[in-house]
This record gives sequence, structure tokens and C-alpha cells, in this order.
Amino acid sequence: MGVLELVVHGRDIAQAVGVDYTPSDALAAPVVERLFPDAPTGHAPADTLLWCTGRAALPGLPRRGAWRWDGRVRQA
Repeated sequence: MGVLELVVHGRDIAQAVGVDYTPSDALAAPVVERLFPDAPTGHAPADTLLWCTGRAALPGLPRRGAWRWDGRVRQA
């Protein structure tokens, strides 16, 4: 959850000051896997994370208006 907050809000801040920033797929992939188990597949992890958090659209999927992460404990 901490990585999610840093990555997406860091991107928000970067955009506000005119800096183009996309989170790395290496950071985004485990966040998507852990917090968004129902996320669509077949897209870059960073793009999927931005879609999951309502910050971008994905091909064939409109930008989300509302979202929530899934913090339930699950067995590995």
C-alpha cells in the first residue's frame, strides 16, 4: 500500500509540475498483483496500475471513476 501511494501520488505531483513520469513496471507489477487481484491482464503493469487507480484509461476500458484496493489477507 505504501508503494502504491508513493508511486501514484508521485506521478500526480510530477504531472502537476509538468514532468512526464510513468512508474516502472518492476514497481507496479507486485502492487497490481497484491492489491488489485481482479485487474485486467494483457497490459503493461504500470499502465494497469494507473487504470486501477483511476488515473488512466486502458484500451477498451474507460478510466475508472471510483476504485478501492483489496487489502484482505490471502494465502500465497
